[in-house]
Amino acid sequence: MSCRAMGGTYGAAAGMGAYDMEGVGFVREDSHGTMRDTYFVGRLVDELGQGRPVVLASVLATRGSSPRPAGARMALLPDGVWLGTIGGGPVERVVQERCVGMLAGREHGSLEWFTHAKTGTACGGDALVGMRMLDPSVDGDVLSRMHDGLSRGRSLLLSEEWGDATAPRMTLGTYGGQGAMGGVALPTTPTWDEATRAYREPLTVDPTAYVFGGGHIGQKLCPVLASVGFSVVIFDDRADMAVPELFPQARGVVCGDFHHIAEKVDIARNDYAVVMTHGHVADIDVLEQLAHARPAYVGCIGSRRKAALVRDALVRRGVERAWADDVRLPIGEDILAVTPGEIAVSIAAQMIRCRAGLRPGDGHSHSSQAPTATA
Repeated sequence: MSCRAMGGTYGAAAGMGAYDMEGVGFVREDSHGTMRDTYFVGRLVDELGQGRPVVLASVLATRGSSPRPAGARMALLPDGVWLGTIGGGPVERVVQERCVGMLAGREHGSLEWFTHAKTGTACGGDALVGMRMLDPSVDGDVLSRMHDGLSRGRSLLLSEEWGDATAPRMTLGTYGGQGAMGGVALPTTPTWDEATRAYREPLTVDPTAYVFGGGHIGQKLCPVLASVGFSVVIFDDRADMAVPELFPQARGVVCGDFHHIAEKVDIARNDYAVVMTHGHVADIDVLEQLAHARPAYVGCIGSRRKAALVRDALVRRGVERAWADDVRLPIGEDILAVTPGEIAVSIAAQMIRCRAGLRPGDGHSHSSQAPTATA
């Protein structure tokens, strides 16, 4: 079953975890080390706010198999600390050498296609990488507004003009739910136009993963999901389990009634839901309510025998059979997991697969044209 099938129509939704723009709200990969990463952007803002120089390397487009997609970023801070990665290997090594040279004033900004023929990489892919020194006054203001917008859950559009690679221009826009800005269609993934040397990237916050049940598996699952780009909210009806100290990586911990989850959370269609309460009756209650919210992913813990029981119960309560059959039950990738930690890994893997399935094409090649491989 695809995530689109579970998620239904894209429609913009309001409330916790919702995004502003129809069609772009579905995040397709981990945000760490990208301009959607509030920690990453926040560090850049802090450095520039102190007037310190920062060098930024960006993957703007790829062709073929590449370790990181367009949108991956890597920054060199003045104290020698690196943030993010553009994929490691020989390309990253060369880019890091160039960045060190820029910080020392020996090199200028540049835009270059690193082809597999040039780098000798075995994967066979090419990556367009832009390297630039950030301007504390101009870029600092853009990045500060970006950090503020992402922190508020707003959808943003980042544009970069690379006509002059030694002095690229970065601008930021915001938009609502019409899928267009000023009559221009908005991209749903990072795009590169080789003719104009223009890059555009939609920026949306990480999807919320609601975990209903804060038991042993929930406690193992929370840090795993947080580490791969999900914003986790734990929901339990037991006051001794809905304790923030048990879930330090969670964005929120809620104590509420499993019969009335909407009283505490507002689940959007681009969110994810994991159901593993303290009993199958509560599981069914939560799933019945999720059938109305239609999040992108719904999984429920249990055996195949329980799966049949739960699905039949949902249908008797008026839930469409097709939706009930689409619930991932038993939840998780089939890796023969047994312990809470192993089960958590299997669930996270399935959610990552679901998120990746929302990528158009192979999710790696985002150039609008097939440019020549020139330095």
